[in-house]
Amino acid sequence: MLNEELLSAWLELTSVVDNQRLGSDRREALPFNEAVVCSLLAGAQRGGGSLTASELCARTRILKSQMNAILSSLEHKGIISRQRSLSDRRRVELRLMPAGFERYEAAHRRVLDMVDRLIIRMGEERVRSLLPLLRQAAEIFDQIQQEG
Repeated sequence: MLNEELLSAWLELTSVVDNQRLGSDRREALPFNEAVVCSLLAGAQRGGGSLTASELCARTRILKSQMNAILSSLEHKGIISRQRSLSDRRRVELRLMPAGFERYEAAHRRVLDMVDRLIIRMGEERVRSLLPLLRQAAEIFDQIQQEG
């Protein structure tokens, strides 16, 4: 059945991506959700800003309890810092520490190298045709989840 085939392919792809450890060795590895959080924080910092835990939860759809565990792990590893905003004391801003930013960037480059190899093997044209389908599938799936 098509629904079983699609679900199986989706789970296979997400499992492969989710189980990647984004680091040069096991001691430096960043689990998938930590890498996603670092990616969002790096993007915000490149734009001169920061994010809060609530903003990260909204963008990733990770539960608050899970996000707190992720942030605690990243803070324990010295990758992020939490600071109260000077303009709004209620706001706790999250930022990558300089060493954490460098560690994330190195891991990100390694992942981009893997993606480049995927593009070479699949072919640029096939990858370009796949992108809109993946984005549309993610958007529709999100809509379905929001509908309940």
